[in-house]
Amino acid sequence: MSRRINSVTKCKYCGSPNVIRYGTFEGVQRYWCKDCQRKFADNQALPGMRTPRKAVASALSCYFGGMPLDSIQRHLQQQYGVYMSESGIYYWVIRFAKEAVDRTKDFRPKVGDIWIADETVLKVGGRNIWFWDIIDVDSRYLLASHLSTSRTTQDAASLMRKAADRAGKAPKHIITDRLAAYLDGIELVFGADTKHIQSEPFVEADSTNIIERFHGTLKDRTDVVRGFKNMDTARLLTDAWLVHYNFFKEHETLGNVPPAQKMGMELPFKDWAEVVGGTVIVMQRQSPVVIQDRQVQKGRRRQRKSHPPPSLGTIRMR
Repeated sequence: MSRRINSVTKCKYCGSPNVIRYGTFEGVQRYWCKDCQRKFADNQALPGMRTPRKAVASALSCYFGGMPLDSIQRHLQQQYGVYMSESGIYYWVIRFAKEAVDRTKDFRPKVGDIWIADETVLKVGGRNIWFWDIIDVDSRYLLASHLSTSRTTQDAASLMRKAADRAGKAPKHIITDRLAAYLDGIELVFGADTKHIQSEPFVEADSTNIIERFHGTLKDRTDVVRGFKNMDTARLLTDAWLVHYNFFKEHETLGNVPPAQKMGMELPFKDWAEVVGGTVIVMQRQSPVVIQDRQVQKGRRRQRKSHPPPSLGTIRMR
């Protein structure tokens, strides 16, 4: 028997408090939303999912922290009593990697005037691909990355443009190794406003040691996943890994806080739990529009909230 409730419980899909208890399933309370007419479980999971958000966030943190999928699978079973296939965990990684990258695309970091650029080799689809990136010396914030099959002037220029767009300014100095592509690439984008300093690795002054250490950390991640499957996946997961590096990974040289937090700015999120939790907000804003569109397409004239809830056996668990 359904009955009204007076609590803080809100619909997972539309955010409406106009919900009623709607029986239990395997000991988990279910609810029915009288506004959008959807059923959901009180299991702390996102709409359409059964795994609690904190378990999903933990899996993401483990993945971008360098743990392989089979180890993450065991971690979820031991810590949360949740069984998830490796392919299911990988689906979470792809889904929330897109979410994290999208929510940071407009973030403008406070960076200094000295940047360091470098490149390293990653394995993508069984072949070697060049991974370019550029980091701010003061904040250790990774401004941009670029994937290419070559090391040309245009590749170097693409990296510089991405960094300038992210920072909203040009640096006074850029330190690189002695790759010839940087000479014209930096000139094309910044002209005479930026001084280009060519450095040998592992020397004390004007060195690329900072970014070399980053590349070591990045390769630890890619060694675990044993190479990316294709360029699109490589771009997405390296971009998401940069989000992890900038917003979540603690840096000893910064007082054990991430670069973005050290800047003292308002951040889009503070950990993977807020990336996962933020998906609910997006779906809540979209749901009323989606519901209205479906009503129009099906030619329904009556308001949904006037419909009585269906019987327990006619709707599926979400």
